[in-house]
Amino acid sequence: MLDFYDVPWEYEPRAFVIEWDESGSATKQFRPDFYLPDDDLFIEITTMNQKLVTKKNGKIRRLRELYPDVQCKIFYQRDFHHLLVKYGLKEPEDVELPEAPTRIPGPPAVTNLSATSDAG
Repeated sequence: MLDFYDVPWEYEPRAFVIEWDESGSATKQFRPDFYLPDDDLFIEITTMNQKLVTKKNGKIRRLRELYPDVQCKIFYQRDFHHLLVKYGLKEPEDVELPEAPTRIPGPPAVTNLSATSDAG
C-alpha cells in the first residue's frame, strides 16, 4: 500500500537499544518494522496473539521512555484488518476482528483539573 501511494519507506532500518547489562552492553533491542522518512515516523505492525502484543507494547513503552523524540506508531491486528477491508483486499465478513487494545502504550496523560476550575 505504501508503494501504491508513493510513500517512501524503509524496512527495519534501525535498532534501538532498550536494555543494558551491568557492564553497559546492550542486552535487548527493538527494531520497528518500517520507517517513513518523509514523516520521520517508525511503524510497528503486530498481528500476533495477545500475550506477544503485551510484550511488544512494553518494548514500545520503553522506546518512548528512552527516546522521547522518536515517533513510533503501532498498528494492531484490528487496524491491519480494517485497512484490508477499506482498500478492498478483504471482504468484511472474511475478517474476524480481535478485541481492540484497552490501552495504547506510552505514559498516561495527566490533566491538572484545578487549574481550569480556578479560572471559572
